Amino acid sequence: MGRYKVMEELAKSVFVTSVIEKMDTKDTNIRSLGIGSDNGEIESIFTKQLSDHFGKLENTVIEPAEEAIEEYKRLTAKNNWSNVEYSWFNGTFQQFKENLEKEGNATKYHHINSLDSIYHLENPADDIIFMYNMLENGGMLMILVGSDENSYSKIVKRFPDIGPLQTINCSDVLTVCQESQFQFQRYHHECTTDITDFISSDDHPREKKVTIDYLTQTVDFKESVSESLYNKVIDYIKSSDGQILLRNDFDVIFIQKKC
Repeated sequence: MGRYKVMEELAKSVFVTSVIEKMDTKDTNIRSLGIGSDNGEIESIFTKQLSDHFGKLENTVIEPAEEAIEEYKRLTAKNNWSNVEYSWFNGTFQQFKENLEKEGNATKYHHINSLDSIYHLENPADDIIFMYNMLENGGMLMILVGSDENSYSKIVKRFPDIGPLQTINCSDVLTVCQESQFQFQRYHHECTTDITDFISSDDHPREKKVTIDYLTQTVDFKESVSESLYNKVIDYIKSSDGQILLRNDFDVIFIQKKC
């Protein structure tokens, strides 16, 4: 099942029960904030559910890539949801925070989402707390993050010298929640693909290279490390019976602000 379809199913089930039905508010007009919203393809799946359950939705979009915002705007024009009003911030979350402080803006949101964007924050722990404080009482924060069980997380943990310097996993987000005594729940989604034939064969060299670069989050991984390290990484992701399984597990953390 493709990522869009997975998110669509999640929005219709888990998102409804874990966000919409738990949001403790009497307001019918609500405010939503998207952090690192990209082109809106995934975020809009959840926005649609909010718009279906509330009278009016004011949706603020934070996205540093101007091209992505333009794509998002074209998508909103196509969707044409009459009860959704958008505002756009072309910049990083850090810049958004600085703007709020400069303007003395204390706007609170009923729902905040960070979908695969927590990795790009300057100080994830502090920023999660900042997001929590931006919630209305009874509001819901949703953070989608890679699971500790996924292939990339395990590779970086085993070989810390490869990949980016900063890696945020589900356990890091949960630690912030526990230390801050946030009320939260975790939804885990497991996704495993057998790529044994694909990696073991040289029939599709470009696709093989892209997959290994993705697994290690390193451009030209094979060319940038020793043959010994390359082979160790490949051997590490093999199971005991020699299979190479790509695990793309992710977690969604739902955090509710106490009333």
